[in-house]
Amino acid sequence: MGRIILSRLLVLISTFASASSHSRLSCPEPRSASTGIKRGPCGDETNNFDSPLLAITDGSIVEIKPGPLRVTFEESIHHTGAPFRISLSDDGNDDESCVLLDHIPHNDCCRPSLNDATTYTPYAITIDIPNVICERCSLHLSNPMTDKIGGNGSPSGIGCTDPGTCFSVYHSCSKPFRIVGDTNNGAVPRSDYQCPSYKDMNEEWPTVWMGDNGENVDASTPGVYRRESSIWSTEDHTLTTVPEKYREDVGGLCGEIYAPSSYASSSSRFDPFWSSLLLALMLMMFCNIMV
Repeated sequence: MGRIILSRLLVLISTFASASSHSRLSCPEPRSASTGIKRGPCGDETNNFDSPLLAITDGSIVEIKPGPLRVTFEESIHHTGAPFRISLSDDGNDDESCVLLDHIPHNDCCRPSLNDATTYTPYAITIDIPNVICERCSLHLSNPMTDKIGGNGSPSGIGCTDPGTCFSVYHSCSKPFRIVGDTNNGAVPRSDYQCPSYKDMNEEWPTVWMGDNGENVDASTPGVYRRESSIWSTEDHTLTTVPEKYREDVGGLCGEIYAPSSYASSSSRFDPFWSSLLLALMLMMFCNIMV
């Protein structure tokens, strides 16, 4: 009887650990250090733009210009083929967003440890910020768990949609930042900006990635996801199978060579804390049952 109870407890603990954390932005700085936000687009922080604008170490407000911007993010639990999407919020409003880059393939190389943020799998990608004027904008990271959709995630499967049928998706949003549009070249307020297709913004972005068993998988339809993977550099953590403009270190806010998360300390106070607490409670219950 005791072995049966212990076995069930271990299953529960394993289930909780696998559900507690997955991915988050690294730079720009996220609003929450959690990698386990499942309610989009930003969890409890959705539409919370009250925090101070992003600033550098001397306190100066960061002003992001239109054009290329290096973005970094990381994964705390491995999910084979689970792709990513990066979007730009409206001014002070997370409910509206423009997709800046879709179908960012997964890096299947690594097996990070949830309890050690220095092992998280790092990613670095250069996106294009539109020519808008925005006082409080935010980047949104979405990560649909296509490893959980069985045959639908195979190269011949129907995939899942996000928003829609992808039943498990993880989210992370950056703290608000200012975009200083070029008014001499037609900058418009973000709230007046008409979002183009991300395909029109990224004509050179691949539409086929590596799927199950190394087979080609279609990644040409916005918002429809399967298991999509590719090869990322072990040196600068950029995607090796895309044009140089997506790999270029353009300097600026996130332009230095990317290192493991600077939010390791805050992460250790969040997800691992609750994991450890639940484990302790379960073991206490187990001991009481066995007495």
